Amino acid sequence: MYAQETRSGGLGSGELPMGVDIPRTVHGLPTPSPSPDGRSYPKPGGGGGAVKEYVEVFDYVGGARFRGFVAEQGGERSMFVFFDKEVIGKDLKPGLMILLELASSDDFECSQLVICVDRFADEKDVKETTRDLGWVGFELAMLDAWAGRSNVVSDGWLFFGMDI
Repeated sequence: MYAQETRSGGLGSGELPMGVDIPRTVHGLPTPSPSPDGRSYPKPGGGGGAVKEYVEVFDYVGGARFRGFVAEQGGERSMFVFFDKEVIGKDLKPGLMILLELASSDDFECSQLVICVDRFADEKDVKETTRDLGWVGFELAMLDAWAGRSNVVSDGWLFFGMDI
C-alpha cells in the first residue's frame, strides 16, 4: 500500500501530487527510510548474504548510539558493532554491557561480539578504548573467516572480538 505525498497548489488547483510514493504500513504510519544516512546497505535476511539483521542501540546513560549488524556464516552468528568517532571517548561501560547481553540473548543467539573501532577517531581516545576493551576480555581479531581469505586488514577499523 502506497500513499502519494501532496502539496497545496496555487490557482485553485487543489492538491498537486509531488510524485513521491511513500510506503505505508498496515497501521498507516510511514515506513522509515531503509538508509537514513544515505548509505546503501545490503538487504538483511535472505539472498544467501552473511548480514541477517541490523541493530541500533541507544545508551541513554552513557550518551552513545551503537550501530551494527548480525552476520551468519557456517551456522555461526556474530554481532558486529561500530565504535565510530561519535562513540569513542564516551562512557562505554553501560552500553557495552547491554551489547553483550543483547548479542547473547535468545533473539540474536550470537556466539561472538566484534567491536569495530574507528582508526580515524581521536588517537588518545582510540588508545584508551582499545586498552579498556582488552581489560574487559576482547582480543584483536582478524576477519579471515568472514572475508574468505587470510591476513585481511581494514584501513578504517580495528576489530576486537569476544566469544560469548
